[in-house]
Amino acid sequence: MKCKAAQGEGRTSGRGEHGAQFVAVRDSRKRKVPGLYARNGRYYGQLWMKEERTARRFPLLDEDGNPIANLNAAKEAFEILRHARREKTLRPLGNRPLLAEYIATYFAKAEIAQKRPATLEKERCSLDRWKRHMGEARIDRITLGMTAALIDERLREGVSARTVNLDTIALRNVLKRAVKDGYLKDLPKLRALKEAKPPKRGLMTPVEFERFLAAVPVACEKNAVQVGDYLQFLAYSGAREQEALKIRWEDVDFENERVSIGAGGVSKNHEEREVEFNDRLGALLREMSTRRAPDCSWLFPSPQRGQRDEHARTFRESLRLVRKKANLEWVGFHDLRHWFASFCVMAGLDFMTIAAWMGHKDGGILVGKVYGHLLQDHRRQAARKLNFGMAAMPPQHLYAACLQEETRP
Repeated sequence: MKCKAAQGEGRTSGRGEHGAQFVAVRDSRKRKVPGLYARNGRYYGQLWMKEERTARRFPLLDEDGNPIANLNAAKEAFEILRHARREKTLRPLGNRPLLAEYIATYFAKAEIAQKRPATLEKERCSLDRWKRHMGEARIDRITLGMTAALIDERLREGVSARTVNLDTIALRNVLKRAVKDGYLKDLPKLRALKEAKPPKRGLMTPVEFERFLAAVPVACEKNAVQVGDYLQFLAYSGAREQEALKIRWEDVDFENERVSIGAGGVSKNHEEREVEFNDRLGALLREMSTRRAPDCSWLFPSPQRGQRDEHARTFRESLRLVRKKANLEWVGFHDLRHWFASFCVMAGLDFMTIAAWMGHKDGGILVGKVYGHLLQDHRRQAARKLNFGMAAMPPQHLYAACLQEETRP
């Protein structure tokens, strides 16, 4: 069968069956038309897909979705195809969605919408980076090489391995969901980067803590009382920054001497926990209740609430001023939680009780590993109590006494 492309028709011959090979299209002067191929009498445009790192052939169709009938129309359709690739609006072959399309589907799912707003915002930021990098790639065409390119780029920008791993986790969450939806058979093996060990947290001495609190009225003239209450509450209860802000007075049980943290699922693990009063916590809450704002149900009401019943949003700026004034620039809100746990450990409390107060579900393992850093004075005092059941005498005297015992007749 004679090739019609040589006659200016632009069609090429094939074997006529479905398995016919792709043949390069030639014009009337027998020159190859770049990017155009034909098979079984149909035109195809071949484009290099940067994200997939491979060339793919797309059938060229007219506005009604019918196969292109002549060479000139095929050239025009191919230019439209190339423009769509440049504008990143090109749909790949197959019934699998683009990554960018599936990310939108992922966030629309009821299961995902139940995540905390802050968690969803972080995921969106991470996934936006992946969309910019390879959002037009089909979800089942994502390779380790494609993900490695963005990871390398982020590391060259000076981003920490921890931040890059969080981006990778966000992408893995989307791909896991794609597996459940049947778009992927297996989850790509996205490897986590080795992260540098975080520096050990320091622990304020009692003198430093008193200096920290004494700096509050000097550094915070307008809201010194509320800031002082808040910082002490964190230190005496072990509550997290946002958990403490969302505690209502109805969560404080003065009769049974306990406070509920995380009521309504606002804690980190979405579970409520109770912290029994210690002397400092009980005295603080009782004193706070004497000057409670009558028009607000929160322990820490917002100073800009007006007629609304709202809690304070943050005390971060106040913290910055206080620690600068106290010359304790390294102290953060979590260090007050660390203070609480450490002094619980030094008081000899069992780890399970401490873990329950802090909202841990591991029975106290994390308390021992992370929050059990002890003050040097406490450790020295503990060492002095260790006598191995023997008399308190210098080693050389003890050794001499043992020799005398052995030489007795």
